[in-house]
Amino acid sequence: MYKKTILCSLWIMCFSLSIFAQNKTINGKVTDLETQFGIAQVRIQTTNKTLLGTTNDVGEFSIASESFPIKLTFLLHGYLQKTIILKKEVTNLNVILEKETTQLSEIIISSTNEKILGIQKVSKISLQLRPISSAQDFLKTVPGLFIAQHAGGGKAEQIFLRGFDNDHGTDFAVLVDDIGINLSSHGHGQGYADLHFLIPETIQTADYYKGPHEVSLGNFAVSGAAKFTSKDKLYRNLVKFEYGQYDFVRALAMLSLLDEKSFLTKNDKSAYIAIEGTYNNSFFESSQNLRRLNTFTKYTISLSDKHELKTSISTFHSDWNASGQIPLRAVNNGSLTKYGAIDDKEGGDTKRIHINAQLNSELSDKIHLTNQLYYVSNKYNLFSNFSFFQNDPINGDMIHQQEDRNIYAYKGNVSIKKIFQISNSTTTFGWSVEHNDNNIGLNNNIGRTLREVVNRFKIKETNYGLFLKERIQIAPNLTVLAGIRGDFFNFNLKEILPTVQHGSTSAFRLSPKVSIFYDATKNIQLYAKASSGFHSNYANAAVTNKDVSPLPKAIGYDIGTEFKIGEKFVGNLAAFYLQSDSEFVFVSDGFEFENKGRSRRLGSEASFRYQPLPYFWLDTDLNYSFGTLLDAPKAENKIPSAPRFTSTGGATLRLKNGIKASLRYRYLGERPLIEDESVIAQDYFITDFVVNYTTSKYQIGLSVENLFDHEWREAVFYDSSQLQGEVKPVNDIHFTPGTPFSTKLSLTYFF
Repeated sequence: MYKKTILCSLWIMCFSLSIFAQNKTINGKVTDLETQFGIAQVRIQTTNKTLLGTTNDVGEFSIASESFPIKLTFLLHGYLQKTIILKKEVTNLNVILEKETTQLSEIIISSTNEKILGIQKVSKISLQLRPISSAQDFLKTVPGLFIAQHAGGGKAEQIFLRGFDNDHGTDFAVLVDDIGINLSSHGHGQGYADLHFLIPETIQTADYYKGPHEVSLGNFAVSGAAKFTSKDKLYRNLVKFEYGQYDFVRALAMLSLLDEKSFLTKNDKSAYIAIEGTYNNSFFESSQNLRRLNTFTKYTISLSDKHELKTSISTFHSDWNASGQIPLRAVNNGSLTKYGAIDDKEGGDTKRIHINAQLNSELSDKIHLTNQLYYVSNKYNLFSNFSFFQNDPINGDMIHQQEDRNIYAYKGNVSIKKIFQISNSTTTFGWSVEHNDNNIGLNNNIGRTLREVVNRFKIKETNYGLFLKERIQIAPNLTVLAGIRGDFFNFNLKEILPTVQHGSTSAFRLSPKVSIFYDATKNIQLYAKASSGFHSNYANAAVTNKDVSPLPKAIGYDIGTEFKIGEKFVGNLAAFYLQSDSEFVFVSDGFEFENKGRSRRLGSEASFRYQPLPYFWLDTDLNYSFGTLLDAPKAENKIPSAPRFTSTGGATLRLKNGIKASLRYRYLGERPLIEDESVIAQDYFITDFVVNYTTSKYQIGLSVENLFDHEWREAVFYDSSQLQGEVKPVNDIHFTPGTPFSTKLSLTYFF
């Protein structure tokens, strides 16, 4: 009995020692060579490609090893792979990774990387490869997304995606540093998203979403969304000057104001400022005289090892003239050139201010808390003449839309790992409140001079949001993202002119969402998504028309695959279905809307990236969508202005000697302008070219728009107008001509 006890004790001791030996830990941090910041989502694997773990949001990791020595490989797309050999247990391993030109061989198709689930990975490759010289260039990297400017360069662009004519943002959400850019019940339309305040050189990352599937996104995120994040600090100062045809001038200075450790806490703090000025006369016969001044200042401080505070202030002021949309009949009869104007007094001015504060807290290795407060001020004046002399044959139909808005908002979320004791799970709770206090109005004008006040409204709109998002890795190759979102809106409308009256209404929308990602092989990921989303209605319509929902629902389904063939080819194939309860066409000229009933969009998408050489990439995106009005007669049930076939693509060259070049095309196919398809907008195929030469001290660049000087129409509408000399209104195509061949030179100095 005694011997048995001794043997049993020895066995237990050996077993315990073996367990202890199997749980030797390796702790450390992965940092960026240039920035010295921690790098999130770095994959740590063994030589046989067994995944041991990934770094957290600040670059830290803790992994276990059964034995030593062990060879570890650190991998992240965009960085050079690094392999090290450890001969013993390490408690504070520092690993430094160096950025690399994007190599398709480094791309990993895996559902274990929670940072990229639901985000368009192929789009992010495009973002890293393509030259970005304007805020609009960011949006152009989204496969299938097209934009159109039709008011002199000062107004927000028209956005097309997945068969949606999003107008200026009705069904496409835009966020910058988690500030919602879309403006509800705007003076010129619903969901108005003006990105002209964005200085492209200040942006660190951009994430794109398609469909209504992201739980953290609420209002306007139906066809898709874009999220931009600014840089926390500068690693070198720069001064940039651009000059182009048609009197285009742009100057930029980005200066580091602070980059040191706090005297009291010894923690990092940094600050920088960016100032951008732009002037452009453009190619129209009447001078555009666009003047824009943007500033951005950001201060970041580590309050402790667990808390980081980021604050920023952004200002934007722009004024411009515009030639507006012109009638095709006037061009055809020779009374007007394609670059002429019926009323060149169009244009406007905009002033916008953002004040933002965000506190990130690592409460433990499993709990991350974010709190954010922001304020937005937007002042807007737009002068437009869409119908010329149809409503007033003597004075003309110039209108003046205006708004003066203040937004007060708070957002918060907490992410908890393994809350239900399930390994490889993350639970996120989010909450938000945004209050809009807006004064809008409409005037009839003679040129820029007030002739008659049409109306004045005071709008108070508040959106309360809650969401729960759960990420569970059910199996090594199967991950589920599921969540539910609730949004409550209160609309308060006070009409001041022409009559004094008041009304209000409230509405609630519950939006469940689920996405499933399955790694069929190490190079093939399959996914399926089913979600509900919405966009809010214009406050005037929500309050005054009780027959329609203030928050019409949209349901979306996606199935697709992301895959990699060999080391040089990656791609994405997807099919989607989107159905909206109400297809609203906003008539912002009178703060009204037209409800065309339910709508449906079916489509497919394909994106391919090929890298035949280490320094050369080819890419193409193919997109098809077909939209139908479900409550309209079959002969008149096509969605106006909804793009059907679109494609973008190109070739990119990046040499080690500092030369970078990109040749790109974009094709927008024909699309119906009215429901019976009797009037069609012409297609266009445009080619652009960019080349840069970069050294450690300077960069020289040349960009060419419309390389082959193709004649095209950027924005196209079909409606009625009346010219002087005409006795009655005429239905006609009205368009804004696209950019002709134009070049820009740029010079950047780094110091």
